[in-house]
Amino acid sequence: MFAKPAVVFTDLEAWAVTYLVAALAARAESYASGVTVSNRVPEALPARLVTVRDDGGPRSPTVTKTSSLGVNVWASSAADATDLARLVVALLEQSAGSGPVKGSTATSGPYRVPEQSGTPHWYASVDLVHRGTSL
Repeated sequence: MFAKPAVVFTDLEAWAVTYLVAALAARAESYASGVTVSNRVPEALPARLVTVRDDGGPRSPTVTKTSSLGVNVWASSAADATDLARLVVALLEQSAGSGPVKGSTATSGPYRVPEQSGTPHWYASVDLVHRGTSL
């Protein structure tokens, strides 16, 4: 057993929100426009919403960590929700080299989530390896 170096990791949840806002704004697909991206669901559900939650994950013995991001996608139509969820997953998977992200190791989903409200809702998790800063 050995001591791990003291490392401060980036707030990956905040990074992912900022990254997705910019990445979605750069897309031409109609379902990628007007998307609200946040780390929480607002009181009133917008027409298109993506939420990101950092569910944590294992740290390596060096200065990297793998974090699982839980991603929820809502849209006013099933087609938009499906397409937006798949796009968001692809954007996160290809985010290596953006900020602290070094790569993607695993993805689960996207999967349809039954909503009592009937609003189309999809969920996925994307595992990203990110680098911290040594103290």
